[in-house]
Amino acid sequence: MVIQTENNKRLVRLVFEQGINQQRLELVDTLFSAHFIDHSTPDQLPGTQGVKDYFAAIYTGFPDMQVTIDDLIAEGDKIAVRTTWRGTHRGTYAHIEPTGNQVVRTMLQIFRIVDDKIAEEWNEGAELLA
Repeated sequence: MVIQTENNKRLVRLVFEQGINQQRLELVDTLFSAHFIDHSTPDQLPGTQGVKDYFAAIYTGFPDMQVTIDDLIAEGDKIAVRTTWRGTHRGTYAHIEPTGNQVVRTMLQIFRIVDDKIAEEWNEGAELLA
């Protein structure tokens, strides 16, 4: 169980450290389930395409976005993570034209891991708006 918990934590770290911070969109297919559901974002497409669309929107709107993991807690098949997002609004995001403003967002997310992939997400946090 300890090994699986550490593997789950590693998986979530990769989402932020490489998927978002390094803009490695190609990792989505290896990190997320084909049946992924974001319960907190009902308008997001299910599966990996929805995640790719979300990541691409972040890359476009905030090309310098960096996410810091502040806390990472694991129990069973769930991972809770508290993050801080920082970036500059340099492209259109959520239909808002670029402002050039620095933005900071904090989030609390819970991920459920199934078969070594992220299958579900729930989140709470301030909107990433400039």
